[in-house]
Amino acid sequence: MSDIRVKLSTYLLSLHPGENWFRQIDPSLGEVYSNYESLDSDKTIPSESDCQAGIQALQTQIDNIFSEEEKKNAFRAESDPLFFKWQAGEATEQEWLDKRNEIKARFS
Repeated sequence: MSDIRVKLSTYLLSLHPGENWFRQIDPSLGEVYSNYESLDSDKTIPSESDCQAGIQALQTQIDNIFSEEEKKNAFRAESDPLFFKWQAGEATEQEWLDKRNEIKARFS
């Protein structure tokens, strides 16, 4: 899981990328649903429950991307060296396979 937390404003930006279509009514109130309004009569702020679902979906996407990258890094750092050692006769195939399985389990 990543350390990045999706905010309401991030979700709203994702609905119409590159457009300045909403604003915080009172910036001192921060990321509160009732603190946002649309600046475009053709666009509306989704319901609070839709926003919560959208935030969760974006969070899941981000977490999956980070998890996949961490998995690739673990294979490169932990499994690949054992593979080359096995090829050179300095480790066993089973050591390499065990490490691969351990990494797969860690990220499943």
